[in-house]
Amino acid sequence: MKLFLEGAMLTATLFFSADISMLGLKIGSNQNSLNKIKLKVLSKEEDMVKFQTKNGNDFSVTCDKGKVVYMENDWQQDPKASQPLFSDFLFGQTTLRDIRKKMGSNGFTYKDRASFTTDKDLIEFNCFQYNSPHNEILVTVTKIPLSSNVTESTVADYLKLDAIIIADPGYCDRLWGKEKIYDKNYKKVEP
Repeated sequence: MKLFLEGAMLTATLFFSADISMLGLKIGSNQNSLNKIKLKVLSKEEDMVKFQTKNGNDFSVTCDKGKVVYMENDWQQDPKASQPLFSDFLFGQTTLRDIRKKMGSNGFTYKDRASFTTDKDLIEFNCFQYNSPHNEILVTVTKIPLSSNVTESTVADYLKLDAIIIADPGYCDRLWGKEKIYDKNYKKVEP
């Protein structure tokens, strides 16, 4: 356990780099920047392109008015493909408790996009806003099977990272609503 904590402290510096991007794309990048991405295109709509990353995960980019406003990296459940395109967190391994510890709070949620369940899983959205020129929102999506035997006090130890989103705050407000619920210890993240 001691080695993990030392490693976590070491990677915390890497996580908070000023480069808030995925594959070189940033919030506000020109839509033409997507042409530089040399990955297999899984689907394409007018303002959204979904790629398959080299490790087999999904990477979706949404543009609005010619600018990148939303990027999402989704894990496809392969344990060998646990590294997301942004952060030192690991898909399927990093827990919500780990995220809270690294970010200093539970973040915030959009009132209309808090936790929800599918037929198999409980899914949580925890958001953190960067204190940066674009004020990007980082969304960590964690999930746990409904069949898990957890309590309210232990669920954060079992909710594991399933997706990471970097988005424009105005786009998130349009997508999920302006009402937010903040953790009492919440503060913006310094890049």
